[in-house]
Amino acid sequence: MVLSKETLVQHKYPVIGAVLALVLISWLFWYFSDTQVIKRQLIGLSWDVGKENRQESTMETALKMRDVKAVLADNCTLVIPERNRTESVEKDLAIMYLMHYRDRYEMIAVTFEEMDIDFPGKGEASVQSKVLLRKQVNQQSPAEITAPVKLALKKENGDWLLTQVDIAAALLDD
Repeated sequence: MVLSKETLVQHKYPVIGAVLALVLISWLFWYFSDTQVIKRQLIGLSWDVGKENRQESTMETALKMRDVKAVLADNCTLVIPERNRTESVEKDLAIMYLMHYRDRYEMIAVTFEEMDIDFPGKGEASVQSKVLLRKQVNQQSPAEITAPVKLALKKENGDWLLTQVDIAAALLDD
């Protein structure tokens, strides 16, 4: 069977449209996958935990902490393996701890690197990552610390909430 130029041109545009639609649908499934949602959420969390300068306004801090609070489960467990310490804290207390920690520094920058996300069960996620923490006290040069962090999340009402954080003591010490 020989196809004429007219036939090829007539079928070319629907085929191109179908391929583009398939690519768009595939991209949407990837973009809204739980893995990508968790990655974007953790990147947003690192932005909210960060602090660019000591002159951060109270309103700016409040807005950032509101976003952090939205990511936390009602009770979040904090584990510091090197100190054999485990503490379950409510959202508000976790925010107070974070605000106190941020107030000690002029600048804080948090970056999640090499994220490995697993799904051990339905509605559960486990994230292992290296965290790069840059912090500056007064006019000293910024210190950089890299340490592993494990996070446990659960899905509630369509949102992924932090239920447990295993954090290295090096990220908390001065």
